[in-house]
Amino acid sequence: MHATERTAFASGYSAAVAAVWSDPGQERLLAEDPRILLAEHGIRVPTGTTVVVDRDRPAAPDVLDAQIRSWEEAAVSGRLTLFVPRPGRFEERDLSEEELDALVAGVGVQGFPEMPY
Repeated sequence: MHATERTAFASGYSAAVAAVWSDPGQERLLAEDPRILLAEHGIRVPTGTTVVVDRDRPAAPDVLDAQIRSWEEAAVSGRLTLFVPRPGRFEERDLSEEELDALVAGVGVQGFPEMPY
């Protein structure tokens, strides 16, 4: 996956996970048809690819890497595992512009775990 494709995929995947975390309707859509959920966030699943949702993985920095590997392997295997971890508990505090930019870029912020994309 090229850097541009990786960035677009990470952005869409992060948006989908955040939507599931924050919107009960999106959580229902994840359960009913994860392909539509992904499509709403700019990720098209090839026809014939089975999508399996994995909610058992904890929110951790390696989730994005695991998701990208699954996406790349899906073209060959015909099976995409969609990792949607449960949200972790975060301390409440205001973030600076630089910290917000870092979170959006997937870099993380000191005191916060990396975003699980």
